[in-house]
Amino acid sequence: MDNGRAVSPRQEDLLLDPEYQARAASGKAAPVEGGPWEAGSELVEGYLRRVVADLHRGPELLVHHAEFDNYGSGYASYVDVLLTRRDGTARRVGPGGGIEVQGITLLLCRLAPVACVMTGERTDDSSGGMRSMPTAERAARMPLRGWDRGCEQVTRVLERHGITCADPELLRRRALPDLRVDGVLGDPPYLVYDVWFHWAD
Repeated sequence: MDNGRAVSPRQEDLLLDPEYQARAASGKAAPVEGGPWEAGSELVEGYLRRVVADLHRGPELLVHHAEFDNYGSGYASYVDVLLTRRDGTARRVGPGGGIEVQGITLLLCRLAPVACVMTGERTDDSSGGMRSMPTAERAARMPLRGWDRGCEQVTRVLERHGITCADPELLRRRALPDLRVDGVLGDPPYLVYDVWFHWAD
């Protein structure tokens, strides 16, 4: 669990590397040795599907929804995963009769072996539609309040697959000044978050 520890030098080197930032801003993966990111996007997609399947098998949380289809259009540099309590206590019938699900938002980066957890419980309705897009301001540190045991499950799965949860303060640093990020969720000057977690319609 990340209880305020310093950012690992490896994560900082990866996310702040000028060459890697330039690649990521244009949707190209950092060629991290020894993993699917070194080999290409098709292997990364398959790998992230296995990570999501592993997350779904845990004792505390299950995957309610994983958005591999770039929100139906464009390109997302991450897979948006909503995890909820396996025991059903985070589900309820909404005002319109649909099922509302509260949970943890986890972004799995397609460009490097990093993830980002969002603060605040997200609610999805039964159609799978979400109420808000993830932003740098919502990037958080685990464990999230009220979700301690679920966060432990998430951390174990990510570690098993060689993925680290990005430090929110690192993500809120300024990115390289001359970068142009092809996305609609952030405006210049870009943050490190925008480089690694962006979406374009």
